[in-house]
Amino acid sequence: MTSQPTENPKTIYDFTVKDAKGNDVDLSVYKGKVLLIINVASKCGLTNSNYTELNQLYQQYKDQGLEVVAFPCNQFGDEEPGSNEEIEEFVCTRFKSEFPIFDKIEVNGDNAAPLYKFLKLGKWGFFGDDIQWNFTKFLVDRDGKVSDRYYPTTSPLSLETRDYRMASQPTEIPKTFYDFTVKDAKGNDADLSVYKGKVLLVINVASKCGLTNSNYTELNELYQKYKDQGLEILAFPCNQFGAQEPGSNEEIEDFVCTRFKSEFPIFDKIEVNGDNTAPVYKFLKAGKWGFFGDDIQWNFTKFLVDKDGKVSDRYYPTTPPLSIEHDIKKLLGVS
Repeated sequence: MTSQPTENPKTIYDFTVKDAKGNDVDLSVYKGKVLLIINVASKCGLTNSNYTELNQLYQQYKDQGLEVVAFPCNQFGDEEPGSNEEIEEFVCTRFKSEFPIFDKIEVNGDNAAPLYKFLKLGKWGFFGDDIQWNFTKFLVDRDGKVSDRYYPTTSPLSLETRDYRMASQPTEIPKTFYDFTVKDAKGNDADLSVYKGKVLLVINVASKCGLTNSNYTELNELYQKYKDQGLEILAFPCNQFGAQEPGSNEEIEDFVCTRFKSEFPIFDKIEVNGDNTAPVYKFLKAGKWGFFGDDIQWNFTKFLVDKDGKVSDRYYPTTPPLSIEHDIKKLLGVS
C-alpha cells in the first residue's frame, strides 16, 4: 500500500509506496522525471495492447526523462487476481517490461491508496473522481503535479504526439491563449492578448444543432451574470459536425444577435479538427483532451481558460453551460 504523508501533499514526491517485494519506495527518487502512472491488470482485454505500447514509450523516452509506473489493481472484473510475484513474472516474461511494477493496491473506495486519492484530486475523469477501469493513465510533470488524465481506452502511443508536455515537448509551442491572433466575423485580426486577466469560455458553435437553443440561452445567462466580474465568452462557428453551421459569418452573427440577443463576440468560422484545424484550437486541444482523444467530438465543446491564459478545463458538448458556473466562479475568485 502507499503511505499517507503527514501533511497535505503538494506533489507525488511526498508519497512513499511499496514495491512488488514489499519494500518502501520514496517517490521523490523520480524528481525531475515525467511520469506515466497506470493501474494495470493481467487478464484484461486491454492488457496486450497497453503493455506493448508502454514498452515502446519507455524504450524511446526513458533516457530523456520518462518513467512508467505501474500499480496492479484487482477492482475491475477481478482481472488482476495474482500475487505480486505472479504479476511481476507475467509482465517480465510475457512482455519483457523494464519499468517498475509496484505493490497491488486499490484505487477506488474507502481503501484507495493515498497516492491515488492525490492523483484523482489532480484530474477528474468522465465519471467523477473514480477510476473507471484498468489502464486509466495519469501524466505527471517534472514538478510532481498531475498534468493530465487519460481514459482506459486511450492507447499509450497516442499520448506521445498528442501531449506536448511529454519528455520531447517542442520549445516553440505557444505558452498561453494570448499568444494567438484570430479573425473576427468581419475578417479583421483580433489579438487575443486583449483578454489578458479575464476568464474565458471558448466554444465551437453551430446554428442548426439540437444543442443550439439550450447552449445559447445558458451562455447568455452566464455572460450577463459574470461579464462585469471578468468573464468573456468567445464563440467560434464551425461547420464540421453534421453541416450544422452552413451560413456565412454575417448570417451567423445575424442569427445569434437576432434570435438570442447574445452580446459576446462571434469570431470567424473555423475548423477545429483535421489538417486545417485553427492554431488556437490545436493549442486548446493540447491543453485538455476529450473522451475520444484530442478531436473535438461535436458542436458546443467547451474550454475554460484561466486568467493566465492556460486551459483549465474541457467540457463535453452535452455539458450545460450553467453547470460550469461553479468552475467559472472559482477562477474568477467570486463567491
